[in-house]
Order: sequence, then C-alpha cells, then structure tokens
Amino acid sequence: MAVKREGLDKNYQDIRAKVQMARAENNQLLDMLSEAYPEVDADFSSSDNEDSVLNGSVGGGELSEALVHRKRDSLRASLAAHDPSTHITKRRRCLGKRDSRAEPKHVESLQRDSHGSLVFPVVIGKGQDEVQIHALGRVVWDRDAYHTSRYIWTVGFKSTRMYPSLLANNTRCLYSSEILDGGDSPVFQVTAEDMPDMAFRAMSSSGAWKQILDQLTAKGVGVKTHASGPQMYGLIHLGVTKAIQELENADKCQKYIRQLWVEDGAESSSDATDDDNPHRASSLANSSVDAEPEAALRRLSVHDSTIAAATNESLTSHPN
Repeated sequence: MAVKREGLDKNYQDIRAKVQMARAENNQLLDMLSEAYPEVDADFSSSDNEDSVLNGSVGGGELSEALVHRKRDSLRASLAAHDPSTHITKRRRCLGKRDSRAEPKHVESLQRDSHGSLVFPVVIGKGQDEVQIHALGRVVWDRDAYHTSRYIWTVGFKSTRMYPSLLANNTRCLYSSEILDGGDSPVFQVTAEDMPDMAFRAMSSSGAWKQILDQLTAKGVGVKTHASGPQMYGLIHLGVTKAIQELENADKCQKYIRQLWVEDGAESSSDATDDDNPHRASSLANSSVDAEPEAALRRLSVHDSTIAAATNESLTSHPN
C-alpha cells in the first residue's frame, strides 16, 4: 500500500510539473499575440464577464478544461471578427503609426518636485482602474529579455492597485505588482495584501495576473478571463512610458522603439531620431507584421489540451 501511494505521489508531482510548463508556455503565447495584435488583445481583454463552472484545478491558478476552452474560443472569435484577407495589409499600412511610435503623442506630465524628480507614489487612472506607481526601478539593458520593442522591464518597478480579494467575498484588497531580477529573464510577481505569504510569479506580467484571475473566476467572481499585464501594472500610461524612457541606460536597449512626444504647450519633438537609434529601422523591419494568429492559436490549442488532460488525470489519480 505504501509503495502504491509513493507511486501515486510521484505521478502527481510529474503531472503538476507538466501543467506548470504548459501553463507558462500558454501565457507566453498569449503575450505574443497581445503584442503582435493589440487590436485583438483589446477585444479579448474587454470581453463581457462570464460566470464559470470549473471542473477543478491543480495547485494555485492552473487552468481548468472549461476555462482554457472558453479562453481559446474567445480569442478565436476576436480574431475572426477581423477580416483575414485585409488584416495583414492593414497592419502594414498602420505599422508606422502603431509599432514604430513615429507619430508624436501628447503626454500628461507626472508630478515632479523642485529638483525635477518624480513625486511618489505616482497616481494614474481613476476609480477602479487607479494604479499607484511606487518605484520605476532600474534599466537592465545588457540582457535581451528585459525589454521588448514596446516595453522596458525595469528591475525594482513596483505598483499597487485595488482588486477583488481571493479570501473575502465582495471585498477588494491591495495588490502589489513587482518586476524582479530573475537572472536571464525578469520575474513578474503579484502579491495580495491579505495573502502576504503567497506570491504569484510568472515570466510575463500577464501570466502573473492571470493566475489571480483564474482563481477569482473559479470562486465565481466576475472578472476578465485574461487581462493585459502591462495595463494591470500601470505600464501602458504614456507618462510612465516617458519616465522609463528617460531612465539611465534606457537608450541602450537595442530592441526598444522609443515613443515620440508632444509636450503640452511645446512643439513636436522626439527623444531620439532614426540616426540616433540605428536599431529602429531593423526593429521595424523585423516586427511581427506577418505573424500568423491561427498558427499561434494552434499552439495554444495543444497547450490547452495538455493542461486540461493533466488536470483531469491529476484529479483522478491524486491520493486523498
């Protein structure tokens, strides 16, 4: 009996590892789709909340079969709403405006003291979308995974926001979102104030928050099934983007394409020109214009099937 139980325990641990690996890859694929097709991500993230009946989960935040099928179907529906015959053409046409950030944008200046330093916490957003930035962190320019063409993942960045509690029904609590030094790649960590000993970590900001969304959905709380990690962190605010671009060593991030700005009451200007940043042209040329969303969806389907199968197997084989 003891031998059988030991075998079941080992099998359960193997299944957990398989689920965690598939889930990490799943989150990376979702972030790839979000970055390559922001218009699809906007549709997906803002979809109507749904009540869900889950079949169970393995550990904190693993996906159930009902959830992964609904996520994939919602994403496919969002993609289908865009005419595939014109989608790539439209992206090529608007690439210069969206991905190259070549069109200067108006930015709301953040509060600074008499010495020009930011006054923390920086408050952005209003109401339930309010986020407070407590630290911008530092730029890690010499490790490729710490920036993309659109974001610089600064180590030490920290923000907080209110969101439904995982412990108390009909209660909101404070969540802290941080970017940590994980060696070759940054680690994104979210911690709830009422659960300080349980940190939700992932290799992407969306992945860290998705663990929380999955658990809230399993409890019947009406939240999104997938949310933009940068939005939850407060990183999409143009004032924050500008402040991070101005940090020391930000100009050394070779893949990053700098946003151009129009200050209130000032003439159009830029932080850098094409001549100042020789990597802009190559970044623009190598951007994901020709990315195939259906191929990514097929990969998501494989991962979803792996997660669902492993979840069901664990529920039937894990010893009580």
